[in-house]
Amino acid sequence: MRYLQIIVISIMALIIALAAAAMGGPAPVVVVIAMSVVIGSGWSSAVGIRARYRHNVIILTSGVLAAMLSWWQPDQRLVWLPAIVGMALIAIFIAELVRGEGARYRLESTISSVVAVLAVVSSSGWIALSQYLHDLGRSPVAPVLISGAVSFLVIGVIGARLIASAPKEGPRRGALSLGVTPVALLGPAVLVTSQIVGLVVA
Repeated sequence: MRYLQIIVISIMALIIALAAAAMGGPAPVVVVIAMSVVIGSGWSSAVGIRARYRHNVIILTSGVLAAMLSWWQPDQRLVWLPAIVGMALIAIFIAELVRGEGARYRLESTISSVVAVLAVVSSSGWIALSQYLHDLGRSPVAPVLISGAVSFLVIGVIGARLIASAPKEGPRRGALSLGVTPVALLGPAVLVTSQIVGLVVA
């Protein structure tokens, strides 16, 4: 039942992200920030990170910062994302170091948080996708539908592995986080797919 719940959340998150990208304006920014909040608040509980609150803040801040920079600087799509990831990695290392010598599960917590940071930062790809679609100057329906189909297949393959690794029990926000994460990670890939589609149907 929990796995089915995560699958449904993933599908709903994908539909919402595609719809927001097609709508344009502030809609994709709101959706991406919401993804960051969901992942930031639930990821630590879902995967069992020890220094939970420190990591939550790092994940959430990374996602919101990436979203705002992508929104404020549309001419430099995704340029700042590697720098945000780098700063987040340093913050994660510091968060683990302050736990003290001999802290348990330090490596697992670090790797898990890195995955979450990559997800929330990658979710800004949905903002860049929306900006690209509206720069085309024509209906975004075809790129959105094709990108949506590709995204659905990718989530079916990659997301299935993530879902299978999820614990059978846990807080509801953990299930939300696991469901949204594959969609967030797909942001840049969907942007590239839409750009290819845009060239083909131009």
